[in-house]
Amino acid sequence: MAVTIHPTALVNSKAELGENVYVGPFSIIEKNSVIGDGSRIVSNVLIGENTIIGKNCNIFHGAVIGTIAQDLKYKGEEAWLKIGDNNIFREYCTINRGTIANGKTVIGNNCAFLAYCHVGHDCIIGNNVIASNTLNIGGHVTVGNNVGFGGVAAVHQFCKVGDFAYIGAYAKVVKDIIPFALVGGEVGSLKIVGINKVGLERNGFDSKRRRKIINSYKILFQGDGTVQESIEKLSKEFPGDEDIISIVNFIKNSERGIYKMNI
Repeated sequence: MAVTIHPTALVNSKAELGENVYVGPFSIIEKNSVIGDGSRIVSNVLIGENTIIGKNCNIFHGAVIGTIAQDLKYKGEEAWLKIGDNNIFREYCTINRGTIANGKTVIGNNCAFLAYCHVGHDCIIGNNVIASNTLNIGGHVTVGNNVGFGGVAAVHQFCKVGDFAYIGAYAKVVKDIIPFALVGGEVGSLKIVGINKVGLERNGFDSKRRRKIINSYKILFQGDGTVQESIEKLSKEFPGDEDIISIVNFIKNSERGIYKMNI
């Protein structure tokens, strides 16, 4: 099917547009960008150079996707932004491409970033991530799959967020968040307040599986043992369990330390 480009749009000759792509009024697509089949770029959007966007993505009014890193160390080196399929970027989202540190920023499939969200340079964002309005993610952040963010949340650079976690509105994230966690609290006193029960139910986790995760949290956060002792106990209590392995491996790879839970 034909590509539709509004007469006021500017599309660089070195950009590549797939089938059935729509580019709306006053939008700009720079060189070395690729727009996948069925994607829609509506009005006043800027797609920066070296940006690869997958199929069936929808990018709304005023979004700025794939511009250079907001990092004073950036010296103009070649870097990329790679976005998967079926993603939504609502009004005025800003997504930066990478730096020499990682070479690229990556966003997976089936994500939704609502109005005014920002994703910084060199971030790795998984699949099925839902970000409410005005989420701000600093550079080098890693976000797993099936993660949700409440509105006006902020994530400090280099933090990691595990699979199936949910971060409540107004959160100020400065440590790593383990898989399956529900995180909330006043600004400056963020903590795990339980498991992400609603998210897990929506993704097919039955009551037995959810209870196992709750029990693993009790082992982690009850008692006076060290974190190392707790994860060793977890491995013994749930040998070979994929959910528990994901928690253990996440903690082992944490560099900023993890949020904990008062049980």
